[in-house]
Order: sequence, then structure tokens, then C-alpha cells
Amino acid sequence: MPPPSPPRPGPFAPLPPDFAETGSPGGERSVLRYAGGLLRPVLPELVDGTLAELRTASAYYGDPVLAPPDLAESARDALDVFVGGLVDPERTDESGEHAWRTGLRRAADGVPLRAVLHAYRIGGVRLWEALVSLVVRERPERASALAFAASDVWRRVDRDTALLAEAHRRAAARLPDLAVRRHLPVLRMLLRGHADPVHVSAFAVSLGLPAAGRYAVVLLAGPGAARTETDPVREIRDGVPLYWCPLDGATAVVAHLGDRPELPAGLIAPGPADRGGVSTVVDGLAALGRGHELARLALAACPADGTLHRLGDRLSRAFAVARPDLAGAVADQVLGPLRTLDPAERAELLTTLAAWLDRGGSTRRAGELLYCHRNTVLNRLRRLERLTGRTLSNPRDVVDLAMALEAEDITAPAVRIP
Repeated sequence: MPPPSPPRPGPFAPLPPDFAETGSPGGERSVLRYAGGLLRPVLPELVDGTLAELRTASAYYGDPVLAPPDLAESARDALDVFVGGLVDPERTDESGEHAWRTGLRRAADGVPLRAVLHAYRIGGVRLWEALVSLVVRERPERASALAFAASDVWRRVDRDTALLAEAHRRAAARLPDLAVRRHLPVLRMLLRGHADPVHVSAFAVSLGLPAAGRYAVVLLAGPGAARTETDPVREIRDGVPLYWCPLDGATAVVAHLGDRPELPAGLIAPGPADRGGVSTVVDGLAALGRGHELARLALAACPADGTLHRLGDRLSRAFAVARPDLAGAVADQVLGPLRTLDPAERAELLTTLAAWLDRGGSTRRAGELLYCHRNTVLNRLRRLERLTGRTLSNPRDVVDLAMALEAEDITAPAVRIP
């Protein structure tokens, strides 16, 4: 069954004044400009139809885990620049430039060239069918002119496809660890929670990793976290295999720990202005999706201080990040009485509590951190106890206050707690 025709556009695109006779060079250019003008208003529908067919016809792009996250944006841009070249001859080269960039990007992502070429062919066919349908509907007497222009359209499609293929091949040839890079889509599937036992066993063989091994997942975010095309995908640092994988705006690192209890300190260092979070240890490749969730939680709970923060060291803050509704309730329940204070005094009490907790409950060391006498710290803490009804000598109350402090910093960021 042929694909449905694009929706009827609103106002008809006017015929250009130089619309020439069928078969003349001017006529071919004119009919393409006219057809491109008809297509522009319904370009979103063409993009949607192309994506729907691509996801049905391509096993790679049809898999929501394997498909590149920018697939829809890339398809829209590719069709837009191609149609723009039909309407404005001075923009003819733009679609080729876009195809070249796409080839480079997909090679770096580990997307097979065959899948990318398939996508471009589907896009070319859908675009041509839409052009024919619109011209036949609006100006059927010009259909023969469009038939003569077909060779021009397909020359452009062939040119763009050739540029895409050449860019992909060149990029793949200079990329390190090409064999490993081809497994990036597999890593993304695992990190996004794909845990089918049969597939995981196959992934383990292809990656050369034990299906039942011990792993940690690291997430890095920030200006220095992005990996370049020439950075290796697989590294071994201090005997620990590391697999680097761009994922959803961050850089994920899968570490095979072997018999190590945790990721060795200093093995991965974020940039000075970057954030880094590391999951707790997870068992097996099938659990990498869970590891990714935990690493993302650790990432959300840490500052951009160039330090790799372990989820296990920041569980109370991670709780506040994961459940801001409950965190807000805890902050209201425990620290609610402080809301009636002057903001400066309230911030002073919370900062003192944070310093006391950070220094292991030592008023002397907290005073050194705050540049005040230990008695000043003690007086502030006593006032905090009276206001909250919690006692710092009671371990349960200390837990409540520590949890509420983390929650307050998440839900009321105007009060900054060091």
C-alpha cells in the first residue's frame, strides 16, 4: 500500500513568473522551486511520516534503545536543508554539508554505516513521493515538468548519500578502538536498562566482559566531561577496564571491578568545573541500568567541584534529590520552627549545624571552620535545639537534623549550606 499523501497545504504556493515549458532547464528549476514551496508548510508531517517508516523498516532505528537520541532532530534538519536547496539554488550545497556532518557524528556514535545509508534512502524516497503528490494535486498540468526534474532531485540525493558514506568511512578509519567503538550502542542499551537474559549473554561475549561480573557506573557532566572522537572508548587504568560512552548529555563510564570492593580512588577525575557521580557496586551486566540510575542520582546530589562523589557517601542528599516531595516534608517537620527567624539568623544556625556535622560533632573544629569561638558554636547549637525540639546528644535527633539539613539545601537553595 503506498504511503498516504501529505496533508493539503493551506494557501496554494503561487506559480513563479518564469515557470517554463516542460523539459526545459528553466522549467525543471521552476517546478522544483514551486514543489519545494508547496512542501515547506507540511514539512513537519513529512518528518513524522519518514520517522515512522524508518522505525518500522530499520531494525536499528526501530529499537528505541539503539536509535540515536537526536534522530528526530537530525531527520528534520536533513529534510529542511534539502527542501531549502530546492527553493533557493544558492542553498543547494547545504544538504551535502549536513550529510557530511551526520556521517562524522554517526561514526563517532558507533552507528553502522549500513543503518545510516538506509535512513537516508528512506528520507529521499519519502521526500520525492511528497513532491510528486503535491504537484499532481495542485498543478497536475505541471506533473510532466516534475518528471523531467526527477534526475536533478536524485542526483542531489545520491551526492548527499555519497558524502555521508565517505565522511563515515573517514571518521571510522581514524577513530581509535574501532572494534570496541562499534559496541557503543550495546553499552547504551545496557545502561538504559535492557536486561533480556539472552541478549545480555550475547553482549557479554561481544564486549569480552563477564555477564556476572561486578561493575560500577560513573557519570561525568560539565564543560570538560565530553570525550573527543580520538579519545579511546576502552582503557585499562590500574588494572581496571573502563568503557567510556556518551549518554544522554553526559559521559558514562562502565568499570569492571573484578574482585575490588569499589572503584579505586583517583582512577577517574572530573575536570575542575565538572560534576562526577559513581554508583554503588552492581552485580552483572544486566544491572548496568540500575547502576546508571544510581550514578545519575549521585551526580544530581553533588556540586561541580571536580570531585568524584560516591553515592554511598551522599545517601541522605541523594534521598533528598530522589524524593523532593518527601525531602520538603522532612525539612518542614524538623526545621519548620526556624522559618519564623530573620533569614540571616536562620542561615547562621543552619551553617553552624552543617559545620558541626562536617567536623564530626566537634564544637572546637566547627569554630575553626567558621572562624569563631567554640562557645559561640555551642550557644548557636543550643538555640537550634530549643527551636527544633531536637537534642544533639540523641543519635536519632541528629539523624533527623542531618536529613533535614540536606533536604533544606535541596528544596530551599536560597539558604546555602557549605
